[in-house]
Amino acid sequence: MESKFVQAGPVRLQYFEHGHGLDTMVLVHGYASSAEIWRYTLENLPLNRFQVIVLNNRGAGESGRTPNEEDYTVETFADDLFNVVEALRLDGFTLVGHSMGGAAVAQFALKHQDRIKGLVLMDSAPLNGRPLNDGWEEELRQALGNPEPPQGDMGFNAPHVTEDFKQAVMADIARNPVERFIGGRRSMAGLRLRERLREINVPTLVIGCDRDTTVGIDNILADYQALPEAHRHLQIYHGFGHSPNVEVPREVGDALDRFSSMAWDLDQKAKAGR
Repeated sequence: MESKFVQAGPVRLQYFEHGHGLDTMVLVHGYASSAEIWRYTLENLPLNRFQVIVLNNRGAGESGRTPNEEDYTVETFADDLFNVVEALRLDGFTLVGHSMGGAAVAQFALKHQDRIKGLVLMDSAPLNGRPLNDGWEEELRQALGNPEPPQGDMGFNAPHVTEDFKQAVMADIARNPVERFIGGRRSMAGLRLRERLREINVPTLVIGCDRDTTVGIDNILADYQALPEAHRHLQIYHGFGHSPNVEVPREVGDALDRFSSMAWDLDQKAKAGR
């Protein structure tokens, strides 16, 4: 895929395009990872069905960096995403977020759901936040000083995952500014979006895994249950962890294909009825 750049308000962000279909999908990665985390999912999305835009958030990949911890929050990423949507003139697309990216797309949807036809929360950071342990910041800074950067559950144990994929993901993680790690974690801890999910009135698919120890299946299901019953959909994968986009990419690709097709049909019917 060709690397492209877009000016998103104060930052220049890197993105990639995949496919040439009529149905547009935007993929947003999580806390410490980058657009690279979507590689296997993209291989399982049909080129002739989708135009997929894969974004590198600020601080990730070759996207621009800013110097303050408060520049790397869920709210900031959602605002950056809106600036990308405006600059690329996107409308009526399916918006997909993984991990912290799930929180960012939920925040985007709460402000701009008129721009999307469907929303996907994939193993999202808990939308009601959770407390941080005493001394967490000092521990994290010490961990960031080690030769190997913090890895998290990236799905690397899946049998199809190659060494070059692992190295590419870890290289991007190693390049992260410290401010992104600290600001991002503090931002996720303070989230209070769950009670507002009832405001979302577009089809929303919650994807989760029952062995996700990063966010916990209890949080995944609580976020799902907070959505309006008429618009919510659920896909749980048994026996997998925090990154189904890496561990079971074929199944995730199929689920995204089916969901976006359904959202497309609903959107077309709604437009025809106006």
